[in-house]
Amino acid sequence: MAKIKIENEQLVVTVQGIRKFFAMKSEISVPLANVESVTSGLEWKDLPNTLDKVLGTNSNELYYGGRFRQDGDKVFYDLLRKEEAVVISLKNENFNRLVIGCTTPDETTALIQQELQNYRTL
Repeated sequence: MAKIKIENEQLVVTVQGIRKFFAMKSEISVPLANVESVTSGLEWKDLPNTLDKVLGTNSNELYYGGRFRQDGDKVFYDLLRKEEAVVISLKNENFNRLVIGCTTPDETTALIQQELQNYRTL
């Protein structure tokens, strides 16, 4: 499970525990200005297959961690269950999307959307 927080106008995703090893990354920090949208949940068809993996782990639809290429986009995953997914679309960053698993995806999505709205009205 990853922690998602916002501090100093940055969205910070911290990969926790052994998942750091499997995802090949421990933290991603993105300016709020580069966050385009946030949604929760995924369909099975949206998950990468083994051929999409660039660097990381794809254990037969059990865990996705690391860097994947999907439809020409660079995507970072730290996801155990698709229903726990928070999908963050980015611009001007190394990744086009972050797909992060968290225990409260709807609440996390709402929190990020609220912070984005506050940031954009400044």
